[in-house]
Amino acid sequence: MLALILATSAVEALGATFNYSQPDIDSGKALQDLSRIAKENALKRLSDSSSGCTGENVRVREERIAYTKAVECLIETPDVYQNISGAKSMFDSFGLLHYYQTPYIHNSAYFLLWHRAFVWIFEEKLRTVCGYTGPFPYWEWGLDAGGVEQSPLFDGSPTSMGGNGEKVNRSQGLFPGGTGGGCVKEGPFSNYIVNLGPLTASDPLAHNPRCLKRDLNTEICRSSASLKNTTEVMLESPNIELFQANLQGDFRYPESRKWGLSVHGGGHFIVAGDPGGDFYFSNIAGTITMMNRPPSRNGTLDDVMDLEPLGGAYTLGEMLDTVGGSPFCFVYE
Repeated sequence: MLALILATSAVEALGATFNYSQPDIDSGKALQDLSRIAKENALKRLSDSSSGCTGENVRVREERIAYTKAVECLIETPDVYQNISGAKSMFDSFGLLHYYQTPYIHNSAYFLLWHRAFVWIFEEKLRTVCGYTGPFPYWEWGLDAGGVEQSPLFDGSPTSMGGNGEKVNRSQGLFPGGTGGGCVKEGPFSNYIVNLGPLTASDPLAHNPRCLKRDLNTEICRSSASLKNTTEVMLESPNIELFQANLQGDFRYPESRKWGLSVHGGGHFIVAGDPGGDFYFSNIAGTITMMNRPPSRNGTLDDVMDLEPLGGAYTLGEMLDTVGGSPFCFVYE
């Protein structure tokens, strides 16, 4: 899911001309090269940084085992929304923040930069509240398009994010179901209690304790979030407006219909299960909400995003650079 932010870094390549072969696009070789270019461009800007970001303190985003322990710490930390009965932890508070702002942060100018700030604030809480010292991980979905169930992220081992949900037989939905659907029984987060949701409940913010569910879906990963899809979205989006539309699957733009559920939607539905397991899944509702509202004006660099009570208020301009001129000091590996 966090590979969305890797794509954000690569947006610097928009407008440039690249001549990758189709086999290189399909295999991920082109994406690897785009990621290298994005990192090099970020590091070149370090000398111009005004925020204290240097080559010595810049964080490199790689996966580390300690991350799961830090998340478990947030799950044990009290929530910051005192008036919501269903929220029991700071982890729940992040879901609530996303839930409340969903109507404004999808299919809009806020989409990429709001989520960049959101993930950064989450990382800062891992560090300041839970003492986490490692880099922040992201998931490149396309690496698992050959079989999500075999991914080291979901194999149920102590170093994973927990296993698949137990197999559940159910009727066909809008698209083919995955290989699980029931409660997660193996690995980290197998004992995690989901407190909020689902969104279809009469009161989605009420306390509704239940197990964490997952329904890993390789077919969705292959058809919507492959290395090929991620790379083509970057290469075939001549401006930021179309890049965001193609990334989100905004069907108001005919071009975006090429990539199925989109790499963004596909990233969510690869894991599927109970949306309350990670209230972040509520962003799917944002697409429907925004498509039923009149178009808003174009965003500007001075527009303000308010991430209280977990974070502060930031302008879009402050969120643009990950190594200077903003609170950030990181690159992707």
